[in-house]
Order: sequence, then structure tokens, then C-alpha cells
Amino acid sequence: MRDAPRAHPDPGEARWRNSGDAEQIEIGWWPGHREYDRAAFFAIAHPAPDGFADADLSPEAARWDPDLGEFVLDWDDVRAEEDPSALALEFAHSAFGHACAVCGWDAALADSGVGSLPPIR
Repeated sequence: MRDAPRAHPDPGEARWRNSGDAEQIEIGWWPGHREYDRAAFFAIAHPAPDGFADADLSPEAARWDPDLGEFVLDWDDVRAEEDPSALALEFAHSAFGHACAVCGWDAALADSGVGSLPPIR
């Protein structure tokens, strides 16, 4: 991974103030907050490289939210599916693969996210 600046335009924002000092992808879930009032899965990259927002992730309900600066998949969309776990994993795999590609990370890293582990050396 390459070094990344810790500085953020809003140093009072805890998520960025405490972010790492190397490039990273974060995929997770939150119950909602003041900027997005519903539960959702999210995917962000730090620092977000050019082209990060320019992707159509899967599943189809996943989308880029320009106000948040991250991809989201609403919890209600996940819950409505016959296999919610599979849908959530589809989002995570899609976001991870996309981040690896636009960050220029080793392709083996993206493959490891879907269970294709590199050989032990």
C-alpha cells in the first residue's frame, strides 16, 4: 500500500481525523446518522483515487452518493431479497474489486476477497 495523507478538510470529523496513514478501502454497515438517516452498507476508499466514484457496483441497488462520497446499499434493499447475506456479500466483493482496480493494487489482493488466495511463499 502507498502512504496517504492524514489531513482532511474537516479535521473535526472523527472518521477522517482517526483514519489511517495508508491507502485503504472500508466496507461496512451503519444504522444511520445525521447525514444519511437510514441503515445501509457503505464502501469508501481513502484517499479516494480519481475514478473511484465512476463505477456501477453490484447489486443493481448499490449506488454512489455524492453527498457522502461513498457507495451505499440501503438496508431495506438488502432485507427485501430472498438471500440478504448473498446480496450484502455481492456488494462487498464488488466494492473491494473495484477499489483494488482503481487504486492499482495487486490483482491477487482483489482475488483474495472472493476466496482465491495467493500461494504461500
